[in-house]
Amino acid sequence: MKTFRVILVFLIASAVRADVLTATWNLRWFPSGRAEHRASPRVENAAIQDAAEVVRDGLAKRRKPGEHVIMFFQELRDEAACSNLVKVIGDKTLHIASMSAFREFDRRLGWQQSGIVSDLPVVEASFSYWRRSQKILPPRGFAYALLDGGADGLIACYCVHLKSNYGATKPEIREANRLKRELAMEHFRALTKKVQTPDGRHVTRFILAGDFNTDPFSGAFKEEKTIDILTEAGFVNCFAGMPLEARGTHPGNTRYPDSTLDFIFHRGFAGQSDCELSPAVPLSDHRMVWLRLR
Repeated sequence: MKTFRVILVFLIASAVRADVLTATWNLRWFPSGRAEHRASPRVENAAIQDAAEVVRDGLAKRRKPGEHVIMFFQELRDEAACSNLVKVIGDKTLHIASMSAFREFDRRLGWQQSGIVSDLPVVEASFSYWRRSQKILPPRGFAYALLDGGADGLIACYCVHLKSNYGATKPEIREANRLKRELAMEHFRALTKKVQTPDGRHVTRFILAGDFNTDPFSGAFKEEKTIDILTEAGFVNCFAGMPLEARGTHPGNTRYPDSTLDFIFHRGFAGQSDCELSPAVPLSDHRMVWLRLR
């Protein structure tokens, strides 16, 4: 009888455990689509509508009843851009869990912010810059939200947009960019060793998502350790073992194939589904990535 009760309790606990549907998307200078320039209200409103349609379609196709949602967005101009997107998506359960406000060297508010949107209660939220090491200083930093998953436990969420290789034509510049990405992930790995709630509760579930601007499946990045730093720390690469046609988050062209630059890393979850990609749209040069965590 005792054994039966233990099994029954386990089955009940397993039955009520809620999956978490996660997603990440680099929106490319959202909502203007232009580097540090505002577009007309008509153009920006159209971009918000188009982005919301991609998100709504993804949720409609993938979200199961009772399933929680955590979405990570990059290249948002500011909190208003994120707020307007959430409003147009139209899901009343969603809210901004965390939003960055990174500033440039001249103290201007940057135009490439990161935001986390979820339906889960927020325990705490913040954003932080990456730390400097000697002469290396990665740009931006991370948006952070500690979310309350109820009986399933807390979830520490980080949204990142690592240094890109755009315009890096010289080997020394590419090398500097690589070091900036690696340093950022070393900083992140150190952070995860001491995460706890304000009242001292331990955190065991982590999600790190965003645009990493490195492709571990490409020979062009064979010397880079950015992704290795995470997997060595116990994080699961959502695209591990998947073929290129299923992980082309950055669409290629006639000269270059698709590449995998956007990831959802996780630790402390029981498992994951296969990643799925939303169709490419003119709004962004990245596809939205969807992943279910159990």
